[in-house]
Amino acid sequence: MSQSAPPRIPSLSGDEYKAMLRMAESLHRRCPSWTLSPTALVHEVLIKVHAWPGLPPSSDPHFMALAARAMRQVLVDAARKKLEVKKGGRLKFVPLTERAQRTTLSPVEFLDLNQAMDELAKMNARHGFVVTYTSWFGYTIEEVAEMLKVSTKTVQRDLRAANAWLASRVSGTPEK
Repeated sequence: MSQSAPPRIPSLSGDEYKAMLRMAESLHRRCPSWTLSPTALVHEVLIKVHAWPGLPPSSDPHFMALAARAMRQVLVDAARKKLEVKKGGRLKFVPLTERAQRTTLSPVEFLDLNQAMDELAKMNARHGFVVTYTSWFGYTIEEVAEMLKVSTKTVQRDLRAANAWLASRVSGTPEK
């Protein structure tokens, strides 16, 4: 019997690993009820992105965007599994105004917000990126402006527009 070699995980520099860990820690603060630690989340993401064809090198800015997307996917899968077990799969709508009063999100709220984020990113990819990195991963407006190679005023405008759209999208009554 031959043993297959373990999957090759993309190698990261210390700074790249710290950036991914920073994103995971930011998400963990918002959703502390998840059993995945920030370190475990980063490792799950590295395994997940390894399977993607045409993966850019970890030094490429597109790698971090892919890693952020994979992080959301891992957390969405975990939230769905948790709901299946705990609540029989029934989802409950929670208005954005109620969410804003808390610093953490339940799995249901995370799934609802994730769906709205996906819709936003389809309409305007830059708005989706700005909200993801500032609101979810804790990056400053200056850091996001540098990543996108735009001015801080552009990032601020994008953030205001995206938040307004998200508020209107998730504060209404859910579709049946």
